[in-house]
Amino acid sequence: MSTEDQKPWYRQFWCWFVFAPLGVWVIAMIGTVIVLNGNMDDLVVDDYSQLGKTYIQERAAYDRADALGVGARVHVQRDSGRVTLALEGLDKPPENLKVKLVHPTIAKRDLGVEVHRDQTGLYRGGTGSAIDNRRYVIIEPADGSWRLRGELKAQVGDLRLGGSDGDGGA
Repeated sequence: MSTEDQKPWYRQFWCWFVFAPLGVWVIAMIGTVIVLNGNMDDLVVDDYSQLGKTYIQERAAYDRADALGVGARVHVQRDSGRVTLALEGLDKPPENLKVKLVHPTIAKRDLGVEVHRDQTGLYRGGTGSAIDNRRYVIIEPADGSWRLRGELKAQVGDLRLGGSDGDGGA
């Protein structure tokens, strides 16, 4: 083999045979890291002590709702996001309530709406977007003194919370 026929190293077959798979692997790993950092799992919690304190506070709010005998009938129009609810068991019901429609697994899909009491005694409000899939419904006054919770099944628009025949907050 003469020196004129010898190719530079980057034109040799064996160079590409050895280094090309390594280059593809590095690019694939960089892509994997980017995808994983962009899709963090909302179910993983870092601070368990804070989670425990929050659970105790929430449990106390559910217990207060049970002690007061607070209940609600909730109707959700899934296509428009309108929420209508009738509150039961309070002598002096609040003018406004906070309603959260919590997605079971994806926190950025959670919806919140403030509902206002009208002349008929019903609370009405809207999320401004359609409500899909299953949701947890959480109702509480602005001061957070009590709380009701229930599960709104997929394709169902009516729910009964607390009171004498509801589940309160369990």
